[in-house]
Amino acid sequence: MAGTGKHLVFTAEEVAYVRRQLGTNEEDIKAAVTSLREWLRMQPHLPDAEICVPDDSLIERMYINSKCSMETVKLGLDAYFSLKHRFPELLMNRDIEGSDFQFSMKHLKMMTMPRLTKDAYRVHVWTAVDEDPTSVIWPLYGKTLTGALEIMLVEDYPLGDVVVFDLANVNGGHIVRADANFIRNLVVCYKVFAHLPGSTTLFDYVERDCVPDELGGTAGPVDNFSYKLREMISREWLLEKDKYMSDESKRPAMDHDGDIYGIAGSFKKLSVD
Repeated sequence: MAGTGKHLVFTAEEVAYVRRQLGTNEEDIKAAVTSLREWLRMQPHLPDAEICVPDDSLIERMYINSKCSMETVKLGLDAYFSLKHRFPELLMNRDIEGSDFQFSMKHLKMMTMPRLTKDAYRVHVWTAVDEDPTSVIWPLYGKTLTGALEIMLVEDYPLGDVVVFDLANVNGGHIVRADANFIRNLVVCYKVFAHLPGSTTLFDYVERDCVPDELGGTAGPVDNFSYKLREMISREWLLEKDKYMSDESKRPAMDHDGDIYGIAGSFKKLSVD
């Protein structure tokens, strides 16, 4: 991918720390990547992995993000190519120079902070929401967010993520325009903590040097970080992702409930607590 800068920073020591926390090592990762590439080649409905995943970084990152669970990473890889059918408004036509991205940048500042926390988590900040709810179109931010995730899948190595959402300008109008299922999933799937204006409780979870000045941190002003991930990516690279999607007519028959995409492979059932 033809990036023009290196915004995300992590060290070899932090990579080693992440691997230790997950109980994995270089030998285990290489074996997992080799096995997953072979699994991808066996899936008739998925695109040619040698073309759409030319190096091992995306597979390794997915393995790490899945806490080294082969079953979970297979589900993730299948979804990576299959969900474009279900959510094209979020996962297709992501033109970083197009009107959707330009509109988003005018009405909300989104950023991924360059340094990992001491526990190797990546901090993401959403702030400066436009006070006019009609100027905030959440699906457009979803498209912007998935574009950022594409970069992090090949360029980042955190143990996990922390999202800081500044609600200073948010009112009832913003809430009613948001997807109720999205809000419910956030509450159910993630630990959510509220921090009152003027409090310092946020810094019980993340260090000040991982938070912009405007939110009480010491990392520097928001404008130093807002949408900086765009500098790591080329327009053509992200648009090329549109080509790589599943062919659902070739998906093997599966015994599943039809609510999520099924996976053919080395396991029969995936249970998620």
